[in-house]
Amino acid sequence: MSGDEETTLPDPKSVAAEAREATAEGAVNLAVTGEIDPDAVERTADGYVGETAGALGRLAAAVDAGGDLAVHYPEPDLTADGPWLVLAPLSGFVSTVAKGTGRAVVDLAYDASADPSLDRLDRRVSALLDAAAPSHDHYPVADDVQGAFTTGMTTFALDDLSVGEGLTATFDVSTTPATSARAVESQFAEVAGVESVAYEPVVGVERSSPSPDVREAVDAAHCEVRGQCDYEWLPEPGAFGAIPSAGKVALGTGTPGAGEYSREQYETCRELLDATLSNLGVSA
Repeated sequence: MSGDEETTLPDPKSVAAEAREATAEGAVNLAVTGEIDPDAVERTADGYVGETAGALGRLAAAVDAGGDLAVHYPEPDLTADGPWLVLAPLSGFVSTVAKGTGRAVVDLAYDASADPSLDRLDRRVSALLDAAAPSHDHYPVADDVQGAFTTGMTTFALDDLSVGEGLTATFDVSTTPATSARAVESQFAEVAGVESVAYEPVVGVERSSPSPDVREAVDAAHCEVRGQCDYEWLPEPGAFGAIPSAGKVALGTGTPGAGEYSREQYETCRELLDATLSNLGVSA
């Protein structure tokens, strides 16, 4: 392989095309979490840039991996036999548990005609957002960009605001086993004007129990490539939650929502996959 070939990442459109043509059968199945839009990703000298750069970069690493690997794209075949590897933005960690999702609707008393300057509305919204922000007595969650502390907490993301006879705020909720309607209600209990809080679970917390040989292969691969193996929660269920098999493990590089996926992250992801398949005895 020439120097140029070694340093050039696959073209985004060719990644998607090759993934679609990948075999549907293999000793090990693989899926990638997140939406992938090749047209929204640009290949640069340093990696991939664009809205779905991370997911596409992880898919590229899967397509480039050797071994008896069945890459499932764009959707996983939920009837496939064998263990599953799920590539996700885990910053090099491993996961066997994913947070769930829910919806919370908060209704507040608000009369738009009483305050045409909108100052009162701004105060209401600010109070809601402050109440929804994660907090902890000891951990610096306000500065937790990587999610080191908040992955184990119930967190809220504002999805919609509407003003009618009152003010209604709808939040997407990232859930843990401790999330309950009572816990969500207490999150907003101190906000002035709150009249009701309705919580509905959407997707439950997902846990897997991979076989000892699969877990040991993944653990050893991370020790070989990264020098250590650490476990963390998946921030959302995605493909991991959709796969019915308990024999699944999530791994991968990159961070959630990042608009860039570097060459180093791509190469590390591919190395982790190659080492895992080698440890399972299904490498090329």
